Amino acid sequence: MKVPISWLQEFIPVPTEGQAFTDFCDALTMAGLEVEEILDGPTLYTKVTPNRGDWASILGTAREAAAIDASITVKSPVGAPLSTGVGPVSVTITDPDACPRYAATVIRGVTIGSAPDWMQEQLTQALGDKYKPVNNIVDITNYVMLELGQPLHAFDLSTIGGGQIIVRRAASDEKIKTLDGEERLLKAQPLCICDASRPVAIAGIMGGLDTEITAGTKDILIESAHFEPITIRRGSKALGLASEASYRFERFVDPNLVMQATARAVALILEIAGGVIDGPTTDVIAKPHVPTRVLARMDRIRRLLGVDIDRDEAVAALKRLGIDAERSAGALDCLVPSFRPDIAIEEDIAEEVGRIALGYDKLPETVPPVTTGRGINALGAEFAAKVRTILTGVGLQDIVGHSLTSPETAWTEAEQASMVAIRNPMAPQYSSLRTSLFATLLPTAARAVESGIRDFGLFELGSVYCRTADGVFAEPRRLSALLTGTLTAGMWGVKPENVPVDVYFAKGVVEHLLHGLGIGEVTVKPASHHLGHPYRTAEVMVSGKVVGYFGEVRSGLSLLARDSDTGQIYNAAENLPARTVFIDLCGDSLMDLQGTVGGAGAYTAISRFPAVTRDIAPVISLTTAFANLQDAIIAAGGVFLRSAELTDLYAGQGIPDGHHAPTVRIVFQAADRTLTSAEVDVAMAAIRSACEALGAQFR
Repeated sequence: MKVPISWLQEFIPVPTEGQAFTDFCDALTMAGLEVEEILDGPTLYTKVTPNRGDWASILGTAREAAAIDASITVKSPVGAPLSTGVGPVSVTITDPDACPRYAATVIRGVTIGSAPDWMQEQLTQALGDKYKPVNNIVDITNYVMLELGQPLHAFDLSTIGGGQIIVRRAASDEKIKTLDGEERLLKAQPLCICDASRPVAIAGIMGGLDTEITAGTKDILIESAHFEPITIRRGSKALGLASEASYRFERFVDPNLVMQATARAVALILEIAGGVIDGPTTDVIAKPHVPTRVLARMDRIRRLLGVDIDRDEAVAALKRLGIDAERSAGALDCLVPSFRPDIAIEEDIAEEVGRIALGYDKLPETVPPVTTGRGINALGAEFAAKVRTILTGVGLQDIVGHSLTSPETAWTEAEQASMVAIRNPMAPQYSSLRTSLFATLLPTAARAVESGIRDFGLFELGSVYCRTADGVFAEPRRLSALLTGTLTAGMWGVKPENVPVDVYFAKGVVEHLLHGLGIGEVTVKPASHHLGHPYRTAEVMVSGKVVGYFGEVRSGLSLLARDSDTGQIYNAAENLPARTVFIDLCGDSLMDLQGTVGGAGAYTAISRFPAVTRDIAPVISLTTAFANLQDAIIAAGGVFLRSAELTDLYAGQGIPDGHHAPTVRIVFQAADRTLTSAEVDVAMAAIRSACEALGAQFR
């Protein structure tokens, strides 16, 4: 908002130069009305926040300055004496929520000409290049809007059909040619000002060309109304049309300004353009404004501000803001003025006291106490903490990626069909919600590789977003990871080549995680995944249910993404090192299954008696998965079997083609005694039979 100092001086005394002027600008800024720039004139360029529509006027700025300095009194602009009643033009409001109040005033016999120089100079300073002189009537409505903050509109009365104004929603097939010369289809049914047969203006946004003030206009109708902010915002957005009026109505305009602005405009019109008022003003209040009351406790105000402020000082500051504050048993009973819809709760009152009685720069800097434990013991939080502890314990790094991504990261048909688009994206690279955690993991890995980092293990536990086939939005939790190189780089005494990251390393990470979560009955078998190598990818199953995948990222993938800074499209998988592996698990399934078999945190006493170890090396077909062989051994081993682990794998001389010989180390142990050789031999015989049932042979 541009505020010419010469115009502001008509309301309050303002210094124009030196330290006094600087102090005045600083005081406004420290109270919240930021003076962003001082332009020629001088003119203040102030920052009007979305919740302070009253600042978008000379009066609002003057009122704020007077609240800061108790010695300043705001002068009221002169308005014409008006009466209200049944005027020559009837007014009907069909949507009271969208238009709570509408006033119509008729002036006859005006002389159309140019606005006086002093008014044009003020408008030029306040509007800059946006000001285009039209005529005295239009310039007066703009002048009053800038002065008081109430947008007005003037119609040529002879063009208003039926002598009536109807405030209603437009029909979807109605059209209007607005003052900018564009014909607009009112398909979105915005609120309109209509006569007996057609729309003559888009309410709160722009008037119609057919009813504009022209050189031949003699009689005029002055509109002053209060419109609901969301209604105007939606209409402006739907039509792609904004104006100085819509800028103010979107931020809320004081409903009690309707008649004050009318009186001010009428006084200026009679002075500059002549004419006479025809009858009373038709002021229709379809929905009366209900004042807001807020009870604010002084103890609460002091705690919020961190200052032991005196109650009388707080009351005085509030009264300077136009807030009628009365003492009420340790509290303040506050009646909020109609131009301050942003004040609704106790904390709002505390803020007003702080910024006016003290100033933001006078509030002490204190660290607010953190007293809440909300969410710490929630199931999701406990699960996330456990997962992060396990995975960081094996050398992986936890990352937190952005939920917003580009539509190019939907790399499968299923992801493309379920991706959720953002209605108002900030940029193309943030125009959709991610359907996979790899949408953030892969770009992160790509940046690491570009920076020369070749050894890393990254994981993320977080939500992805999708729309199901029936249109329901869902936020499933996923756990994904990318690993490459070695996680022992830089460790003294450990050769990186001895601990490479490969698909078996990924399998070990998954098994370690599931064990730590207390999840049992885990099986792994070959599978396919859109990221995975066709022969080095597996699915993870728990009790017959697939909970995820792991494997080696296949080469030659084209996984498009957009650079988060430039928005340029690139292949996020192009520079991944060979043999990079991935893990992709369903976090929701893991959370549901955790703790089903005890896992980490469940303890069994160590047996005092020695274990018995036996090795077997059955020759078995390559088509038989080792997991099936291992399951058969465990099932046949009996109650004393403690483990059956692969220790070696041989294929070559003496082994038939299409076969290999895995060496399995089997451990037996009893908790209450030393096992005899005969007991172990019985178990081994059963194991051999089980292996032979799978087609295995023993050399």
